[in-house]
Amino acid sequence: EFPVFPELPDPVEPDAPTIIPDNQTPLAEGDDMITITDEEVPLAGATGLNDTDHFAYVIGYEDGTVRPLNNISRAEVATIFFRLMTEEFRQSNWSTVNSFIDVEEGDWYNNAVSTCAKAGILTGYEDGSFKPNANITRAEFAAIAARFDNVVPGLNNPFTDVAEDYWARDLIAYAADKGWINGSNGKFRPLENITRLEAMDFINNVLDRHVDEKGILDGITTFTDVPV
Repeated sequence: EFPVFPELPDPVEPDAPTIIPDNQTPLAEGDDMITITDEEVPLAGATGLNDTDHFAYVIGYEDGTVRPLNNISRAEVATIFFRLMTEEFRQSNWSTVNSFIDVEEGDWYNNAVSTCAKAGILTGYEDGSFKPNANITRAEFAAIAARFDNVVPGLNNPFTDVAEDYWARDLIAYAADKGWINGSNGKFRPLENITRLEAMDFINNVLDRHVDEKGILDGITTFTDVPV
């Protein structure tokens, strides 16, 4: 049985896209977000994802690293997709309350998790928890991305390690059909934790964000552990 959350006053709608840090250290006041405008970004029909502006959806850590081979938490993934929502979609699903027993009002990820949950993009576990600090698996990540689109059930499942009765079978098959994900030797490894690099590659495939060396902007944010 879920606890009953008290009603909270409606949040004030932000005047600009909301930025949430992808770790538990908030951005310093005055930090800027780089926006790349591209009016021809195909989103494969995805609903609620920004198809005009390329927002910086990964901010990194205070030491200048992005730690590409590290795992990524469920809370961090929620904040990434929260950033990638269109303003209209975000505001229509805006929430600071949720039914998860382990996501509280004062948590830095509460707004992102609550909004994504209200939008039906992410779900929790049978025990009523969300497990925000747990590493997210490849299957869980694929499921969140696929839920932004109108998933067609029953598509061909190309992966031998994704059972036909697996909970994310249709979501994974849909992501594969869209060309968002690839396996290795016919396997997807759904239960393995996804790395930050794999997550970014997945999102870039969803948004068709690809750039060669000539397309790198002057003054772009770089990370000390990622060669340019």
